[in-house]
Amino acid sequence: MAEPETNKTAKAGERPGPGRFICVDCGQEVRIDSTDQDLVKCPTCACEMYNCFPMTHIRPDIKTPEDVLNPPKRKTE
Repeated sequence: MAEPETNKTAKAGERPGPGRFICVDCGQEVRIDSTDQDLVKCPTCACEMYNCFPMTHIRPDIKTPEDVLNPPKRKTE
């Protein structure tokens, strides 16, 4: 399956937030699950630049870490 187009990049040492990061040189994938986790140099080739594929499935009403632990009730129509 082809990756969706992305124009967003991130550099090692940044805290880009949760998502998938694909090395621009070798294609190695690095995953980050936490908002306070630093992006590391590529474990394969030591490149510092990545294409970003941020997590997009987070509910819009989840805004804080506390909301994750105790999610707001879904609105019923």
